[in-house]
This record gives sequence, structure tokens and C-alpha cells, in this order.
Amino acid sequence: MKTNLVVFLTIGLALNSFANVPGQESSIHAQDPSLGQCDQMYSERGSAKLLEAAACYGVLSQSVAAEEVKLVLFERTMIALSAVVNDDPKTNAEGEAIARALRILGEMKKKSPETADFFYWRAVFTSFDAIRKDRGSVLPRHLFAVIRSLQDDLRRAIELDPRIHIYGPHRVLGIMHTQMPGIVGGDKVLAEKMLLEAYTKAPEISLNHVAYARILQVNGKDMKAKEVLTRFLAKTDAELDPYPGEPLRNVKPELKKDRGEAAKLLEEIDGE
Repeated sequence: MKTNLVVFLTIGLALNSFANVPGQESSIHAQDPSLGQCDQMYSERGSAKLLEAAACYGVLSQSVAAEEVKLVLFERTMIALSAVVNDDPKTNAEGEAIARALRILGEMKKKSPETADFFYWRAVFTSFDAIRKDRGSVLPRHLFAVIRSLQDDLRRAIELDPRIHIYGPHRVLGIMHTQMPGIVGGDKVLAEKMLLEAYTKAPEISLNHVAYARILQVNGKDMKAKEVLTRFLAKTDAELDPYPGEPLRNVKPELKKDRGEAAKLLEEIDGE
């Protein structure tokens, strides 16, 4: 199993817009006008700013009563912390982000243990933690030890609400099975099914295109994979923006990375 699974699991995208929580955007602005400051920190990226943004969202969460708003702020916190892992692997900041997320999830387990958000983000950060611990090892024994629980959490998230992190559970479970060897339970048919669902339901997420094309290649469907990649590379940035109208929540770093990955994968397929 490749231990760079973290590269694919991490997506520095925010899950929900306050527009998806009717009446709550004005409410949270009224209660604490620093939401824009938190988003500004996130938009500047860099591990220091992302950690500040995560802390900022946490402070805001303490100042609101509506559970819907608290949930959106929780998601933004997790996304900011996951962006640290993605942007700055093998650093102290990565370790801090993982530890902080696991502490927050530990608190959430006491209050809301049966939610899709909890199961999904626990799977994501548990995998980050295992991958970090396995660096430098011949075998990813920490990741092997939690593979079953990761899959259980992701399946539970799908059952409760597959839309979490814009069909994140489908995407992560599909990518996991794409990379897992069959000897430890990797199921390439299941991977294709999961990634097709994410690709179909959320075409505005750039990673969905790359991940789906990759499993198509793995399953010997090169022509279809090329079609997916070619269409993806022809899309404008605006077509791949899940949050139009929210410039502080831009996804340009992820989009640039995924376009580069798609171009390399296309060359790889052409060279076969």
C-alpha cells in the first residue's frame, strides 16, 4: 500500500456555505463580525495562517447557539486543519494540525457521536495520524491497524449523509480501495463505484475527476480515463469552483495541483 494516501485524502475545500443554512449567515455576522477574518486567514494559506483560521472558527463556534452554524464552523475547522496536512507534510505544523483535529473529534464524540460529520472526519484524521506514524517504515503497520475502522466510519458516513465534504466519504473510500492491494482487502470494483458516484454527484470538485480517471486506468479502461481527463482539463476554473461568490474560500491551490496531476496521468496513459 502506498503511504502517500494522505495526498489524495486531503482536500482543502470547505464543505458548506452559510447560504446552505437559511438565515444563519446574517445571524453569525451579527453575533461575531470576525467570520470574514477567519476566512481571510484561510484564504492566505500557509500552515501558520491555516492553524490561526482553525482556531478562529473554533472561537466563533463558542459564540453561537444554533447547532447548524456550529456544524458549519466545525467543518471549516476540519478543512483548515486538513489543508495544513496537505500543504505542509512532514512538518511540526502537520503534527499539530492532526493532534488538534483528533482532540476536537474526541470532544465531538461526547456530544454528537452518531453524525456523518463525525464519522467522516474521524476517518480522515485517523488515516492522517497513521500515515504520519508510518513514515520511514517498510510496512505501514499503523495504517493497516486502522484500515477496517476507517472503512466502517466512511460507510457509516455514507449511510447518514453522503454529501459530507461534497461526497467526501465516497471519494475517500474509493481512493482508499484504489490504492489498497487486494491482499489487505482492496476492491477495485468497489473503488470505481464509489468514485463514479463522487464524480457524477460533484463534478465541481477537481479531485473527483482525477480520482475517477485513476481508477478507470487501474481497471484497464484507458480510453474512458482519457475522456474524463481531457474533459476535466478543458474546464474553466469557474466550472470547478464549488463556492462561487465566496472569493475567500477559493480552491485555486487544489485546482492547480489536480490539473498538474491530470496532465501527468494523461501522459502516463498515452505512453502505455
